[in-house]
Amino acid sequence: MNGTILGEILASTRARLARGEFAASSRPALASDGRRFLSALRRPPAVIAEIKHRSPSAGVLLMNASDAIEATARAYRRGGAAALSVVVERDFFGGDPAWIPRAKAASGLPVLMKDFFVDEAQLDFALSLGADAVLLIVSALGDGDLARLHAAARARGLAVLVEAHDTEEVRRALAVSPEAVGVNARDLRTFAVDLAGVEAAARALPAGVVRVAESGVKTAADVTRLAAAGYDAFLVGETLLKSGDAAKALRYLLGRGTTEVKICGVTREEDVETCLANGVDWIGLIFAPHSPRRLTLERGRALAERARGAKGIVAVFGGNTAEEIRAVAGFLRPDAIQLSDPPGTVEPPPGPALWQTVGVGRDDLSAALSWPGDVLHFDTAVAGRTGGTGSPFDWSRLLTLGVRRPFVVAGGLNPGNVGAAIRAARPFAVDTASGVEAAPGVKDAARIAAFVEEARRV
Repeated sequence: MNGTILGEILASTRARLARGEFAASSRPALASDGRRFLSALRRPPAVIAEIKHRSPSAGVLLMNASDAIEATARAYRRGGAAALSVVVERDFFGGDPAWIPRAKAASGLPVLMKDFFVDEAQLDFALSLGADAVLLIVSALGDGDLARLHAAARARGLAVLVEAHDTEEVRRALAVSPEAVGVNARDLRTFAVDLAGVEAAARALPAGVVRVAESGVKTAADVTRLAAAGYDAFLVGETLLKSGDAAKALRYLLGRGTTEVKICGVTREEDVETCLANGVDWIGLIFAPHSPRRLTLERGRALAERARGAKGIVAVFGGNTAEEIRAVAGFLRPDAIQLSDPPGTVEPPPGPALWQTVGVGRDDLSAALSWPGDVLHFDTAVAGRTGGTGSPFDWSRLLTLGVRRPFVVAGGLNPGNVGAAIRAARPFAVDTASGVEAAPGVKDAARIAAFVEEARRV
């Protein structure tokens, strides 16, 4: 192992141990739950989505990583990750152990602490950070150390992912009776990737062991291929981090639809939580004076703070003055402003993205193609009235219209027709309010879950 990258990493790890850098704090940041981690992987196909600043083979993957931990963790949750992997090794991967509790708190998902474990002190350190699982690398440990650390981790309530790289290492891994074995397509000595070797190694893994394919997974076809070989879960980092939209890339890997979902007219904290739990991308807060879902500034801000786990918060206006809109924008700091009035009625404030509503049935759709706005929001409308009608329109008109920027379909969408709307119009996002409600402003958790599920099927 001397002279290899792995050998250098292990030497660095032992030097850090000697300096006392893995000293555990007296009180865990968050409770560890190894059983929860393993349960999450037993619902295939499960993705362990990885947060990693850089690697010796790929270079920098997550710019300004320390500032992006929470946002990345939330994007992974929104995209459907079963668990997170957080690479904390400092010298070669630029990691930080403090990212473990931050990622876990932000996502609510179980977390694998990915480091080069060679001593029990590191297991106590993992517990103090709230990690749910640790990685033991067969090629980094002798058989005796592997067995000792595996037993010590299990005794502490930590799940263990035992990582092998070929069938011989799989044999060594199975000697400790592991509950989960990962087969890494990347050779840590050379950093070359071999998916065929991962397929071959799967044949050596017995039933009952959670089988995890690690590294080299880039496409939905790769997931399908390795699932057919017998893998339950897939540890993916580089592909997601390089995508520019981790949630969308993750949905694609899982074979899910990538059309985004906006739930509008949210008025209650519990409905925000339901949206976040179901992977809703955009949460709409309405400030239009005539809406039954209208919020006050203070109420809107409280909901916005709870909704920061979404991709974005959209402040919705119709019939408001410019002063009202500026006040909300300054107080809430929304990611986008949605204007239901035609362009020129009121000047939007600078800063947030502009979603411009086009009233289908009221506005000239061809003329609306030249309207200002980062996103066009198509909703059923009637002359002389702001806001939606809760009725659908002919979605196929939008394909023939030739919209050349992101657009949203709204108007009468519900769990029963959202799939048809996506197929007909192929929008960037779909938007509903009354379609998932028990009463105006009171969302129904089951309908939100069904709406998101139907959108993801397409």
